[in-house]
Order: sequence, then structure tokens, then C-alpha cells
Amino acid sequence: MKIIVNGEFSNKVHIDSSFFFGRGVFETILMKDKPLFLQEHIERLNEGAKRLGINRELEEGIILEQIEKYNIRNCALKLMVTEKNTVMTTREIPYNEEMYDLGFKIGLSEVRRNSTSMLSYIKSVNYIENIIEKEKAKLNGFDEVVFLNEKNYLTEGSSSNIFFIKGEKIYTPKVSCGLLDGIIRKWVISNFNVSEGEFTLEEFLECDGAFLTNSIMGIMKISSINSKIMNSCSLTERIVEYYREFLGGK
Repeated sequence: MKIIVNGEFSNKVHIDSSFFFGRGVFETILMKDKPLFLQEHIERLNEGAKRLGINRELEEGIILEQIEKYNIRNCALKLMVTEKNTVMTTREIPYNEEMYDLGFKIGLSEVRRNSTSMLSYIKSVNYIENIIEKEKAKLNGFDEVVFLNEKNYLTEGSSSNIFFIKGEKIYTPKVSCGLLDGIIRKWVISNFNVSEGEFTLEEFLECDGAFLTNSIMGIMKISSINSKIMNSCSLTERIVEYYREFLGGK
């Protein structure tokens, strides 16, 4: 792992309100020969920082300079901004072909997303609830966990957005349900005809196919929801293949 703090290899950071109150934002970017969707990630990070009262902005050019300086390639790149720190770290990509072939087993969290909280819409460093719920799900044999909101509508996974298919139609929860508007979520919506709305767990369970998205994982089919086995869905396969072709050009 590489740790770059304020432009230099270091593990020393300035103590600020990110340590006391979690006032900070982050983005995780897929690095191939170059970073994918870098502009979109930086725009979302800067907007989140602004909403949290952090009077600092990242510039795309500076990040590209750091990527070249430290020869960052083929990994997951994490950017974090707090009041006094800009931190870049790298880690290996945790997904492999076997995972994509099998798909993810999904569990349901008992925790509710709060659609009235601004934190539901910001990729902030207040991420511990997501981590704990995912760890609990893994102990129960699941790969990911999904949340309903306080109105019992479907929202998102602990580190992913959710899509499901009925017939030849694609559906995903609308952002106002209380979820992060993911970068790959936006990519799917811009490339396919997707209906955004308020959906119940029952509607989700009755789907013909479903998949998850995030920036590192890309698109992952769902193999089961709780104890219900999901059948293979040709539309999901087409979406996965189209995304892989898109990555191939990057």
C-alpha cells in the first residue's frame, strides 16, 4: 500500500475535525493505465467537502501529477480530504473473475437509511455503520448488505448501488430515498433506459434479475437475495458485457 499525505510519502497527518467529528470526504477510483471517471469523482468529492464546511478543493491536474510522480497503476486509489489533509492511498483490487461468475449473495440490514440526513448523500468518512453492517453480513455468509430507509423503501448497499430488472425494464431507487449517487450508477443510467423510483423490498424480491455497481467493482450480478436464488438474466449479462467493452477502451 502507498500512503501519500499532502503530496509526500508519509503516515503523518495533521489532527483536525476529521478525527474528532468525522468531517471529511473520500472517493475510491479505479486505476488502470489512467484513473477512470476522475473528473466525476473529484467533482463529487469537492461538492461533498463544501457541504461539510471544508474550505478546500482538489484539482484534477494535481491528482494526475501525483499519479505520475508515484507511478500509480492498476489498483484502487483512495482520495481523502479533510480540513488540513489530502491523503492518497492505494490497495489491490479485491474482485476476481470467480466472484463475477458466481455473483454476490445479498443480505438485508436491520439498520435504516435516513433519507432526511445529508450524510446519506455524501461520501463522508463517517462510514463505520456501512463497514460494521457489511462485516455482520459476511459473518452470515453474504457478500453485501442492502438497506431500506425509514419509509421501508429500498436504498443502496453498504458500498454499492442497486439495480433490478423486471421483464426488459431496469429499475433503481431514486437518490431522494437516501443514497449516494454512485459514479457507475450514473454511467448505467446514461447508457440504458432506467426507471428511478421508490421500491419496496417485495418488488425487489420479485425481480427477474439484479446487479450492484460501484467504482472498483464495476457491475456485479446478484446471485441471491436473502435465501431467494436469482436466475440468470440476459439483460444483466448484456449490461456487464457493455461495461467491460467500455473498460477495454480505457
